[in-house]
Amino acid sequence: MSGETVPQQPISTDPEWYSHCCTPLNEVKRSGGRIDGMKAILAMVSRMWDNGRTITVGFVDPVPGTPVQQAKVKEVVKEWEKYANLKFRFIPNGNDAEIRICFREKAGSWSYVGKVALEIEKPEQTMNFGWVKSTTGITAKERGVILHEFGHAIGYLHEHQSPRRGEKLTLNEQVIIEDEVSNFSAVDFTSIMMYFMPASWNVQGIEIPVNESLSPLDKAYAFLNYPFLIGTASSDPNVNILNSLNTAKVTGAARANIALEYIEGDWRGLRDEFTRWSVNQRALSDRAQAVSQREEAAAAVAEVETD
Repeated sequence: MSGETVPQQPISTDPEWYSHCCTPLNEVKRSGGRIDGMKAILAMVSRMWDNGRTITVGFVDPVPGTPVQQAKVKEVVKEWEKYANLKFRFIPNGNDAEIRICFREKAGSWSYVGKVALEIEKPEQTMNFGWVKSTTGITAKERGVILHEFGHAIGYLHEHQSPRRGEKLTLNEQVIIEDEVSNFSAVDFTSIMMYFMPASWNVQGIEIPVNESLSPLDKAYAFLNYPFLIGTASSDPNVNILNSLNTAKVTGAARANIALEYIEGDWRGLRDEFTRWSVNQRALSDRAQAVSQREEAAAAVAEVETD
């Protein structure tokens, strides 16, 4: 069973922006070094489900939700099934499900990450939707939060925790305490996994809005981690290996190796090759940032000497 604590406290006393945030619950911690970051990437891959798997989902006490709330979840989750070769099967007895959902309004929205849900004793919930209402129609915000939490459920973390975050975004560490990394190779501000972020959270003063739909990179990474191999197909004809590699900008030997694993029908090999590429991109990014910092330091020294 996971050692993480499920958030229990009401959120009504927190700032307004807190209602746009969630808590991904997992066991991967980061100590700060590049090697540690790479290990965390690999660890997160180990939390992903087997490709082609059917995951059972159900609704549980103390707040299993109304038929309207449940129907919203069942409808929206179909979007992930277009891009990831996974199926979500809703079963009548939620206590027996692998993903167990509650709608506790004052507990926010959160999810355990990937297969960590299997470590949670039944019938304890593994996901919560505090902002999905029992009203007619699915709002954009509701769609976004359902997609986001099921993104965690299939193994993804918040996009601001990307190992290459520093290329575009520098977090204000006095406001954000970083404890996890994403397996995304580059930060995508439009990702469904991108945390809503007040400008005060980052040095650049960028306010990142709530994303309410899957981005092209969300779709590409879903396919590359859960590929529809030859003989299977997505309901969307545009979801394929070529488009996914192009969107993720995988080139060179890594692209060839991934394509070969795809042709051979080896989804584990494909996922491993994709992870190696992600790790390499992290290393290249770190090296480029180190060079840039040295150049900036040298320029500062030269300026002082000139003066």
